Amino acid sequence: MRAAFPEVPANRFFNFQLLAHTDESAEVSLPLRPEYLQEGGVVHGGIISTLADSTAVYIIYPTLPETQSMASIEFKINFLRPARAEAGNLRAVARLVKRGRKVVLCDVEVFQQDALVAKGLFTYLLLASS
Repeated sequence: MRAAFPEVPANRFFNFQLLAHTDESAEVSLPLRPEYLQEGGVVHGGIISTLADSTAVYIIYPTLPETQSMASIEFKINFLRPARAEAGNLRAVARLVKRGRKVVLCDVEVFQQDALVAKGLFTYLLLASS
């Protein structure tokens, strides 16, 4: 792995926990904090999107050679039900859909307990490192 997961500043900030990783899938959990809530006591959609994006990245990033980097170029996420702090941690599962020479597509599902709270499609561009 290019960088140890807990050494990434955003991963430490959100307290993301890498549960599993292969070349075709990744799973990350997020312990919820009161700061993640918005009106009505639901988890902010930006937090859920951040978890989904970070999980998809960990299918790709750990295996990139030092001569390559990556950047997000698009994502779409559907929120299917509210996530609430009292219902427990969030868990995202990302799966590789297609890895081309320049573009990678990943599917991500975010769960709270066994309930699907969000589903997204994330696209990344592979770049030569500068």
